[in-house]
Amino acid sequence: MPGGQQQGRDRDIAMRTTLVRFSTATLTMMLLIAFQGANGAVPITTGSTPPLGNTLPRGTTSYVVYYSYPSIAQVGTNLTMALTLHINSLGGIVQYISNYNLQARVFIGAHEVDGIIGSETGAPSLYPGSSWGPNNVTILLTADNTGLAKGESANATVGIVFNDFVFYGAPINAFEPENQMQGSGGSLTIQNAVVTSSTSSGGQGSGLGNVQSILPYALLASGVILMVAAVYFTRSPRQANP
Repeated sequence: MPGGQQQGRDRDIAMRTTLVRFSTATLTMMLLIAFQGANGAVPITTGSTPPLGNTLPRGTTSYVVYYSYPSIAQVGTNLTMALTLHINSLGGIVQYISNYNLQARVFIGAHEVDGIIGSETGAPSLYPGSSWGPNNVTILLTADNTGLAKGESANATVGIVFNDFVFYGAPINAFEPENQMQGSGGSLTIQNAVVTSSTSSGGQGSGLGNVQSILPYALLASGVILMVAAVYFTRSPRQANP
């Protein structure tokens, strides 16, 4: 093979290799952008209340409530909180608890919204070391109960209230209601978003949300096309047989 022909082929191979590498890197970046755009889930807030409990005339109680909920909630939707009650310890002649319920309270300025979940009839008694949950507490957020008009948002705080009955062993052998307990449950942002669509002079609207939802997939398709083009169009033509 003549030297000039070999040098030309070497240049073609080097160019094709460079373009393929560049296209691979570009495609990877586009895949990441598409993945982030398609999976922009709301962060979840998780944690637990400070220890709850009471010092009773005939014993002591200690509990903790674990919580999980979205860090951002929208007016017009249901805010769902997952709550789990754990019994740390029961002292004195307190043997177990029954008829228990958890209430989630969301404070938005001067407004309060809440939801409650309680044990069903015949639910098992809870002893030290046992748990109840996770249980979903659902709260409908509206403009009225949050006090948020369109376009407004506010930082809210969460309180968790626990009620139950304790069972005293001998010599009492009876149920008594325990004093209500309340602990803090973190914070979240509540928004009353305005849905907008831009309208051109010709009267045709183009929603920004639609563009944002399509963009990741358009980037992905562009990356695939770029990759194929780099491989196909940089192929060296076959040399004719002498």
